[in-house]
Amino acid sequence: MNAPPTRFIRVMPDDLRRFVSNVLQKVEVPQADADIIAELMVDTDLRGVFSHGTNTLPGYSRVFTTRGFNPTPVQKIIKDTSIITMIDGDGGLGHLTTHLATMIAIEKAKKSELSMAVTRHHGHFGSAGKYVRLAVKEGLICFCVSGLLARMPEDPNTSAWAHYPLDNCPLSIGFPAEEGYPVIADICSSVMDEWDVTSDRFQSIFSQMPAVVFRSFALRVACDFLSAALGDMMRQEFRDSEREYSNAYYGAFLWVLDPAAFVDPTDFKTEVDRTTDLIAALQPLPGYDKANLPGGPEYEREREYNALGIPLGESHQNSLETIGDEVGVLIPWR
Repeated sequence: MNAPPTRFIRVMPDDLRRFVSNVLQKVEVPQADADIIAELMVDTDLRGVFSHGTNTLPGYSRVFTTRGFNPTPVQKIIKDTSIITMIDGDGGLGHLTTHLATMIAIEKAKKSELSMAVTRHHGHFGSAGKYVRLAVKEGLICFCVSGLLARMPEDPNTSAWAHYPLDNCPLSIGFPAEEGYPVIADICSSVMDEWDVTSDRFQSIFSQMPAVVFRSFALRVACDFLSAALGDMMRQEFRDSEREYSNAYYGAFLWVLDPAAFVDPTDFKTEVDRTTDLIAALQPLPGYDKANLPGGPEYEREREYNALGIPLGESHQNSLETIGDEVGVLIPWR
């Protein structure tokens, strides 16, 4: 979750969804696909994760126009069992392929108590939390990550730091609640939000807490192994930088579990409620006005933003207006 903007305008979610869909359609994304992507992006904004919501629309749209992504992918299910699904995204944006995989995994988990899905050959999928929330809303536990093949430097004398910033892999895990907010951690593998490992800030963290940085390394490669490696993206056809849809080098992994496989689902969800209530009764950490588990602040923001509108900061607003003007889409808030 990002810090909310201090200067902003508010835009109602439905207006933002229509705008995003219209922009994507202008870059040749079919309406049905554009609507799905718009829903996922705005859902991310509603939770306050602005960095991975509609803020990404301008960049994605320009990649479509240069054919870095396939605007009209034909997704193909290449492995399908009672609990396993594997989908090739055909070079499209990761939102579409991962959304399809999530919906299939949810239905399989309802029938078989457990399911897993792997996706490959698609673009960035935004934040992982939005897919986890789809499963959590159905009373299921969900874990989701995205990654890509490691692109190691050819020079063996290169420092290990060179591998660290190549990608900041998203990961999320969520647990359903009975009456309170679901507990959903929506995070990334990096120990910090900047990629310059030579910066004083990064080196200070490493010198004081090296274990934190090493754990971050471990999370990064785990995400890559679970998604790109399990997605069989080691093949040369996915490594070729000159291939068609060259920005489609991501994969994803989803694991969905019905709590009923082990315990009464109501008892499980009630325990989640009890835990969040216990935390809420504690004194908040310095600089915060409330004690919450992950998912609590996002839950509150979603209720506020649905009622009052999503706050678009100045740079966010300007970037959306710029892409709208570029492709000829009416700006609903201007």
